[in-house]
Amino acid sequence: MRLPVAGLLVLLAAGCGGPAPTEARDDGELTVGAIISQTGVYAMLGDEMEAAMRLYLDEHGGRLGGRPARLVVADDAGAADRGGREARRLVSQERADVITGLLASPVAVSVAEAADGTPVVIANAGADELGGPGVFRVSYTNREHGEAAGRYAAERYGRTGVVLMASDYSAGVETLDGFEEGYGAGPLTRILTPYGKVGDLEPYLERIPPEAELLYAFYAGGEAVTFVKAFRQLGYDARIELLACQQLVDEDVLAAIGRDAEGITSVGSYSPALDNPANTAFVATWRARTGKNPSVVALQSWDAMRLIDRAAARGGDLGEALAGVEELESPRGKLRLDDTSHNPVQNWYARQYENGINRVIATIPPKE
Repeated sequence: MRLPVAGLLVLLAAGCGGPAPTEARDDGELTVGAIISQTGVYAMLGDEMEAAMRLYLDEHGGRLGGRPARLVVADDAGAADRGGREARRLVSQERADVITGLLASPVAVSVAEAADGTPVVIANAGADELGGPGVFRVSYTNREHGEAAGRYAAERYGRTGVVLMASDYSAGVETLDGFEEGYGAGPLTRILTPYGKVGDLEPYLERIPPEAELLYAFYAGGEAVTFVKAFRQLGYDARIELLACQQLVDEDVLAAIGRDAEGITSVGSYSPALDNPANTAFVATWRARTGKNPSVVALQSWDAMRLIDRAAARGGDLGEALAGVEELESPRGKLRLDDTSHNPVQNWYARQYENGINRVIATIPPKE
C-alpha cells in the first residue's frame, strides 16, 4: 500500500532510494530471502527490520533494479543453527537470489556458511569475521563500533577509570575489544553477563569498582531495556558516567525504556536528527508508516534493500554486481564499501537523548 505523503516518492528516489532505472527492465522476479528474528531476545528489532524492507519495496513499486521483487521472511529465533537451516531452505526451496536481514552475529556467521554461493547482504550483524567474497555489509563491524566509542571517550572524558560491561557473546566482546583499541589504554575491567539469560543485573553492576568514573555498556533489544532500567533504578546514574553503544538507547527500544533513557550519551552510526535531504525524506516516510522515528536497524535494513536495488540494476550475476557498488547514498550520509572486506567505511556520531530524540552532539570520522 502506498504511503499518503505527497511528494515523498520523488524525494526518496533522489535522496534515499537513488535514481529509478530509466528503463523498465524485467529479467524475471527477484527473490529476496530475509532471515529475521521474529521471536526471541531480538524480536522487537526484527519488527523494525521487516517493516523497513517492506517499506522500501512499497516505495519502489515492488521492484528492485527494474525487476519485480518479492520478500520471503524466515524467523531465526536468535539461534545460529536455525538461521543456517533457514538459509538452506530459502536457497533450495524458495530459490532466493540473495539473502539479507541477520540481526545477531552468531546467526549471520551460520548463514554466511550455509548460503552455498548465494550472495548475503548483512543489514545489522557486526561480527568482525564476516565479510569478503559473497558477503556484503551495510551496518558496521563490532570492533569499528567500539573503536569509534573509545576514541570519543578518550577525547570527551579523558583517560580516567573506565569499566566495560556487555552481554557475553561475539558482538559484546568484539565491541569491547574495539573500545579498548580506540581508547588507547588497557586492559580495562570487564563485566560480562550471560547472553539472553539475565533478568537481574544488580549482582553484575555491583562489580563496578568504586573508583571507576566511566562505564561503557553494550546491550541490545530486550537486554538493553533491562540494563537501562536497572542502571537508573539502582542509582548508578548518580555514581558513574555512562557511555552507551548505539543499541542501548536506539529508537527501537526507547518506548520500552521510557524516561530512564533521558540524558544518556551513545555512539552510533545514525540518528533521525541528522540534517540532510535523504534523511529528511526517510524519516518523514517512516513516521507516516509507523508514527515514530526510525531506528539504526530500520535505517540499515532500508540500506540493505537499497544496495540490492543498485546491484540488480547493473544486471548480470548479482554477486558480481554487488561487488561493483563502491559507494552508497544513505540517510546516514554517504558510505564507501571497502573493495576487499565489503564492509562500510562511514562516519559515526555521538548522540545525546533529549526530549524524544537522539540529538547529534559530535561527528566521529572513520579511523585513518
